[in-house]
Amino acid sequence: MATYYSLPFLGSVIGPLIGGFLVSSKGWRWTQWTIIFLTLILFALTLFMRETYKTTILHQRAADLDVPGPPEPERTPLQHMRFFITTTISRPLHMLFTEPIVGLLSLYTAFNYGLVTLFVTANPYVFSTIHHFELRAQGLSFLGLVSGCILGPILLIATDKYIYTPKLLHLKATTTARTLPPKHRLYAGMLGSLLLPLSLFAFAWLSRPSIPWIYPILTQAIFMLGALTVFVSSIIYMIDTYGPRYAASAAGANALLRYVLGAVFPLFAVVMYERLGVGWATSVLGFCAVGLGVLPWVFWRWGARLKAASAYREGE
Repeated sequence: MATYYSLPFLGSVIGPLIGGFLVSSKGWRWTQWTIIFLTLILFALTLFMRETYKTTILHQRAADLDVPGPPEPERTPLQHMRFFITTTISRPLHMLFTEPIVGLLSLYTAFNYGLVTLFVTANPYVFSTIHHFELRAQGLSFLGLVSGCILGPILLIATDKYIYTPKLLHLKATTTARTLPPKHRLYAGMLGSLLLPLSLFAFAWLSRPSIPWIYPILTQAIFMLGALTVFVSSIIYMIDTYGPRYAASAAGANALLRYVLGAVFPLFAVVMYERLGVGWATSVLGFCAVGLGVLPWVFWRWGARLKAASAYREGE
């Protein structure tokens, strides 16, 4: 899951890196042609994918064996439409605005994703105005963010292997419990909540003509590492908290807010950097990251109490 959730972040930052070289050598139209070619290749690969949805697989096996499949509730077309709207639209929106765990963690991860898309717009401005990077070098300035995307899954897997799994094995060996409380999914997120503001403040005040360009790029690697650890641990925490019945709706609410902020942040990025300067513009974002960074720690302490008061408890 660490790798799966890291890939959208990687795509967001590797695109500008490749685009800088394409535009400078082939022209801007080749950014679109490249996307079309890659899309066709990926769609072709889906033709060889197998079904993974459990209910569909069971129905296929039942049909092959000529036996009845798993029972399904009988619904009219209107009931099917109502069920679809409830599970994909109204429930995620209701959870987003009524569930503190979903709403606050979605806001935090959406803010972090918004910062990623903001840097896609702000990086060329920062490195062209301060370090006088030409177009190809502007693309290479995204290597820090790309490096963070690569390091993120490594840190998440290490956290699971050396912290979460030993605790789970110890729990199973000493008690009758089979799973750890969901808060134990927040280890990486709590670390990421510290890395995010530190990296933003470092980027803010290391982005100066007198300081080598490599230092702000390294701080962006740390930023992306923090953003990924917060995002993945938050998603898995919500999955464990709400269980198989409501986890998809919680993740849907998270995705909705995440992509809204991801679309909005680039709209004001360059204007903010022009008016406030790189130092204070990024520092404002750093102060926001400090405020939101308390959330993993809050849910570590009070998450179980909030879940007990939830209208979306497992089995209800």
